[in-house]
Amino acid sequence: MNIREVIEKLQEMAGRLPDGLDSEVQVHICNQDSPGVMTPSIEVDTMWTYNETTGAPSGGCAIVQGHPHRDTGGSTTTPVTAEIDDLVQKWAAELRGADSAGGAVTMTSPEGEEYVLLPSSDGKFVKLALLDGAVRYLPGSPQAVEAGCLCDPERNNHGRGHWGGDAVRMIIKDGCPLHPKIEAPIDPDTE
Repeated sequence: MNIREVIEKLQEMAGRLPDGLDSEVQVHICNQDSPGVMTPSIEVDTMWTYNETTGAPSGGCAIVQGHPHRDTGGSTTTPVTAEIDDLVQKWAAELRGADSAGGAVTMTSPEGEEYVLLPSSDGKFVKLALLDGAVRYLPGSPQAVEAGCLCDPERNNHGRGHWGGDAVRMIIKDGCPLHPKIEAPIDPDTE
């Protein structure tokens, strides 16, 4: 990825966030199947490579450095993973029939499909199909990817999400067929 692509992607994300270009940026450092590290302590710099024979610069790149050791207010910088299935099941039980003012909305379509709508940071809702009260395909989980999910497994801790203070964070890829974003809660009688 080059600098232009990074800037374009950051501008696209800023357009989705309430504070636009003034929104906070955090860096997530993946640790394969283990929880990653997320930090708002970021530096952007350049790194050069040099020719071993001549000592002349032979190339360079921009680097984004995360510094979780600088974070304050917490005893650990590694996000705690959470079993999001349990959390969504709890929401579904608590919010069955609630309206969107309460956050998540649980609905059943005329065909009997049960799903939960979770508010997204872009003002839309993410539709998550339920099966026996639990999320059928967690974003980025191996089962979801096998079924066609486009959400990044690493950024979603392979379907477990990341616990960030008082919420589980999930990254939903635009256009994911298993986790569609919709404008507003759907009336099951008109779906």
